[in-house]
Amino acid sequence: MKYGFIGLGNMAGAIIAGMAACGKFKNDYLYGFNRSQGKTLALKEKHGLIPCASAAEVAEKADVIILAVKPQVLPEVMPEIVKGVTKDKTVISIAAGKSTGWYEERLAKGVPVVRCMPNINAKVKASVTAICGGKGATADDIKIADGIFSSVGKIYHIEEKMFPAFGALGGASGAFVLLYIDALAEAGVRAGFSRPMAEEIATATVMGSSALAMDSDEHPIALMNRVCSPGGTTVEGVCKLKELGFETAVQQALQAIIDKDLFLEAARRCTSGCSSRRTPAATDTSCRSTSSCRADLSTRAASPARTLPSATARR
Repeated sequence: MKYGFIGLGNMAGAIIAGMAACGKFKNDYLYGFNRSQGKTLALKEKHGLIPCASAAEVAEKADVIILAVKPQVLPEVMPEIVKGVTKDKTVISIAAGKSTGWYEERLAKGVPVVRCMPNINAKVKASVTAICGGKGATADDIKIADGIFSSVGKIYHIEEKMFPAFGALGGASGAFVLLYIDALAEAGVRAGFSRPMAEEIATATVMGSSALAMDSDEHPIALMNRVCSPGGTTVEGVCKLKELGFETAVQQALQAIIDKDLFLEAARRCTSGCSSRRTPAATDTSCRSTSSCRADLSTRAASPARTLPSATARR
């Protein structure tokens, strides 16, 4: 089979590396196009990628087209590839914020589209990827996506309406974890460790705790309680985190991401043509959108992040 990547940034590079390393694609061909020749040549040298001169060439040669460009670039790319994308091909997109319907409106009728959302951990083959098919996607199309993204981590089949939530929980939350590691390391430095050693200890501890949670059938709170000896030191730290609103902060941060995603999606649906695309219709008085569109955007912008129930309340 022939796989073609349009856009060869960090995520596409990680996926190509995963495909090359897993052994399942050794008899297949990998094509790619990127505006920057440097990335193309590097992937050719390292993984045998076959460079293409344009997005249109990728679309013509490949059986499976993986759209890995930034969302704002897609309106330029779609007209270039539409002629080469026929019903016997599969289109896979990893671009954020574009529904399967958005592609189906711009491609020939019946072209199967699969929407996927991996995360940056694909670089170490530890991604979690959401997958869902559009109206024309068959089980075979989904299977193709499964094969690609299982080479860089775990895969989850979800409904498309859950993509904003998945993007927060399975994607953006990685930034929270890295921020937590940095906070641990900084505390370690204050306690007397060198920065490199503190970072290594913090990172290894988070990795170990994650592996323990993944390998156990017990609730994370039950595992935490094993570490918290009655009257001990660990429980003092846990109580301080709870006192300072640790759980609530994480939950509200996650909800803030979901709300922002939904807000931006509503802004993208505003088709009346605001005078400035940098300003959502809700705040642009020159926007000729309908009052209902403006109201929807205003509501999303003004609504505070909803507080999710705490772990204690869920128990």
